[in-house]
Amino acid sequence: MPFYAIALTLLLASASAVAAQDFPTKPIELVLPYGPGGSHDLTARAIASVAQQYLGQPLLVVLKPGGGGAVGSQAVIRAKPDGYTLMLGGTGPNTIFALVQKAPIGPDQFTPIARINYSPPVFAVRSEAPWKTMREALEYMKKNPGKFNFANTGPWGAGDFPMRMVARAAGVEYNNIPFDGGGPATLAVLGGHADATFSFTAQLMPQVTAGKMRALAVTGPARIRELPQTPTFKEEGVDVVFTMWRSVMGPKGIPPAVVAKLETAFRKISEDKQFQEQIRQLGDDIQFQASKEFEATWRQEWDAFGRIVAVAK
Repeated sequence: MPFYAIALTLLLASASAVAAQDFPTKPIELVLPYGPGGSHDLTARAIASVAQQYLGQPLLVVLKPGGGGAVGSQAVIRAKPDGYTLMLGGTGPNTIFALVQKAPIGPDQFTPIARINYSPPVFAVRSEAPWKTMREALEYMKKNPGKFNFANTGPWGAGDFPMRMVARAAGVEYNNIPFDGGGPATLAVLGGHADATFSFTAQLMPQVTAGKMRALAVTGPARIRELPQTPTFKEEGVDVVFTMWRSVMGPKGIPPAVVAKLETAFRKISEDKQFQEQIRQLGDDIQFQASKEFEATWRQEWDAFGRIVAVAK
């Protein structure tokens, strides 16, 4: 290699190292691939409310909804990989939607930064239902194939995908009834038009507290704070774990030094007491994972969910 080429390479490497050392020198955008008001939006704004003291610059939440999360995801994938454009991604757009629609917005297209938290859906029935446990409900499904009416929250969504996992793992059949979101699905169960649904705690707890619905099992790896008496599916003998995670990611190719700085900042954000309280108010807990650990989790999930999508389709 000619001397001038070697010198240029060293100069560029040195400039890149200096830029990483100074990072960040301007506000950072956190793209949200959904519209306003949902749990993703609320989580993003909770992050942004405490971020500046750990990043040294403001974190600006930018809404780019559309295409099941594909619009925002693609915008981030195409962004310059300098750490100034990030996204709060999730299981919905970046695993399930990506697999079902074969959209290039999965783990191969991003630089994982950090997982912040996740929400495990809860399987619930109305209080008058004859099933007191998840085992009883599954036994009914086995004896009455296709007669158990399940209200999902939209095709392949958080109230549909875990039920497909449960049916596959337990070897049962059910009648899958789609609804346009968690609200209508819950109302269908309350009105006796469906037997059960999957719901998140923020939406479900008022019904449980009022004695109108009964939680039978949670899809997370452990029991949750709001429902300490409700077992996990694994405790009920069904090998299913499903969570809707929320993680910070950026375009492919962000310099390792910048990734390290971002990872450290988001770890500190996750440890911030004010931020933790905001997340608790949303009915969640912090489940922080650093870049490499989260990438391994994501790829493991990608492979497992891919097998379910392949069978279902």
